Amino acid sequence: MNRSLWRNQGSITARDCVKAANSFDVAIIGGGFSGLWSAYHLKQLQPSLKIAIFEQKYVGYGASGRNGGWASAEYPTSNSRLIKEHGVQTYKNLRKSLIESIDEIGQIAKSNAWQIEYAKGGALVFATNKAQLTRISSEIDDEHKFLTKDQASELLNVANIKGGIYTPHCAALNPFNLTQSLAKYLESIGVKIFEESKVEEISDKSLLVNGHRIGCQISIRATEAFTARKWIANQQIPIYSLMIATERLSSEILTQIRNSQRATFQEACNLITYAQITGDNRLAIGGRGSRYKLFSHLSERSETDVRMHSALEKRAVKWFPQLQSVNFEYRWGGPIALTRRWQSYINYNPITGQAAIGGYVGDGVTLSYLVAKTLAQIIDGQKTPDLPFVNQRIGRWEPEPIRYLAVNAGFKATVVADFEERITGRPSLIAAVVDPLINR
Repeated sequence: MNRSLWRNQGSITARDCVKAANSFDVAIIGGGFSGLWSAYHLKQLQPSLKIAIFEQKYVGYGASGRNGGWASAEYPTSNSRLIKEHGVQTYKNLRKSLIESIDEIGQIAKSNAWQIEYAKGGALVFATNKAQLTRISSEIDDEHKFLTKDQASELLNVANIKGGIYTPHCAALNPFNLTQSLAKYLESIGVKIFEESKVEEISDKSLLVNGHRIGCQISIRATEAFTARKWIANQQIPIYSLMIATERLSSEILTQIRNSQRATFQEACNLITYAQITGDNRLAIGGRGSRYKLFSHLSERSETDVRMHSALEKRAVKWFPQLQSVNFEYRWGGPIALTRRWQSYINYNPITGQAAIGGYVGDGVTLSYLVAKTLAQIIDGQKTPDLPFVNQRIGRWEPEPIRYLAVNAGFKATVVADFEERITGRPSLIAAVVDPLINR
């Protein structure tokens, strides 16, 4: 059962769908973080704008409402690649902007009394074997501090922890509550939000929504993994992240686990994991590894992959043996968009008025805020800092079945790479070969 912790805790008030033709200054397709923050920032710059958001399901339905709740300063591509392709100054601009964005999200939530369980406790990447420790030791910079075994254990009491790296630049939050709070705020300042409203066509200066023509000077496509294939021409594919969450943990278990500051955390595996202690005292843990579907088909079955959910439960108990008798109450998942070279992007054509944003590859809680803010500034005619996602050209994925075979082979390789590291105690040779091939 695809039962999200975040969605189950929140309530949804049904909004009107599109029932007639209309016109707006700005029409936004997608009611996730990208669409909501685009409307927010545009309204901050031009309060008189008439803005509408069109969501096919309901606000927060997609990855924005189902993710791990990390407002981090992470970016999909590596620092070295960013510097090589965009230069040192652009890299510095990005780091500064992402770090500031984390605080801005918290400040906006606090000033509006949004109940989003925001806690800026930083983030810990911990090692449980020698190979992982060797790999993360090379990632120390002015944003990341190395922690010894005792220091890492003092922050988070993980079984067999060998050490870790810590950054203060991350906050845990409830992502679904953020979408709901932001949507209600937007409605209070005049933004129209239509749910159950499918955008069937995007044209210059208009949309076709539920069969009705909607005029607009500017349209912003912010649909991520739910983008219709006719609009993206094999420029991105959906991959699945899955999550589980425990029942509320006792004060005794929480004391044993430590982490009173609610730092987010993940093991330094090649296969991606991520976790937090939620505002209501649960362990929520996620990871990737579900098989990519041929021809980029979205699959609800992939959101309830029993094998992956079971693997996450085993990993949670491996980290914290005291969870053996704890019930895992929630199991869910959803797709995120992966571009061919892991690029995030803003594309805006002032002549046609069409814009598109996305490509966060799982780092979207903070990045969507920054990308939407930058787009709003561009539309407003402001000069923005050089950032790597502005006017980023997105390459195309290989044709099927090459794409299917390569993507799933990549997933398998990460699993084998982790096994290799446990056996050899050295960073994986398989990962060293695969990483350049996937262009991250």
